[in-house]
Amino acid sequence: MSGEFIQSDTFEDYWSKLKAIYNGRALEWKDLTKEKYEAIERSEREDSDNHINEDRLGKDTQVIDLCWYKFMPDREAAYHIQLHKTDHSVEDHYFKIKLRESSE
Repeated sequence: MSGEFIQSDTFEDYWSKLKAIYNGRALEWKDLTKEKYEAIERSEREDSDNHINEDRLGKDTQVIDLCWYKFMPDREAAYHIQLHKTDHSVEDHYFKIKLRESSE
């Protein structure tokens, strides 16, 4: 969703930058457990930029994100963000945000 190119060598740095982007677009943030996310993911959608990020790994950055999300009523969206490093390690993050109205 972010559509931003983030360059980073660590999960911590990458997640901090990515979370700031999502927080900037959100009225509210709520961390979710994997189980809570899976309970609402039945009709999740894959981010259309995932293939672009996969191509960037190891070329433009040492860490990328893959994103799956589910839009819910009242401008809420649940996200599963999976960070990948060039050493093949993976880190998962789950959260829900209330999206700002486009006029804000």
